[in-house]
Amino acid sequence: MPEKNNRKRYRISLRTILNGRILESDWLRRNRLLIFIVVVMLMVNISIRYKSEKTIRHITALQDSLKELRSESVSVAAELMKMSRPSEVMDRIGKSNLGLEVSKQPPRRLYVDKD
Repeated sequence: MPEKNNRKRYRISLRTILNGRILESDWLRRNRLLIFIVVVMLMVNISIRYKSEKTIRHITALQDSLKELRSESVSVAAELMKMSRPSEVMDRIGKSNLGLEVSKQPPRRLYVDKD
């Protein structure tokens, strides 16, 4: 004759959960290590997700500031090119009354003996 399973069927109801009797069950005692591991893994998963979202927000902010700095760099480079034109330099020298004038002779190379 086949043996019947002598384990008591334990019905879980809302009442057993609310009054705390579920914590006394044999199933919970047998599987407490598994439940602990699952809870720890859930906590690790939540913390990793939080840190990754924080990193993504930081990367997005850095990319936005990089775009702003690139556009500022382009505008500063354009302004520098405008200011370094020979005609612009001549106008600035003339307005500042420094008494400088354009040289009529081309520049020459000086050679110095190392003796």
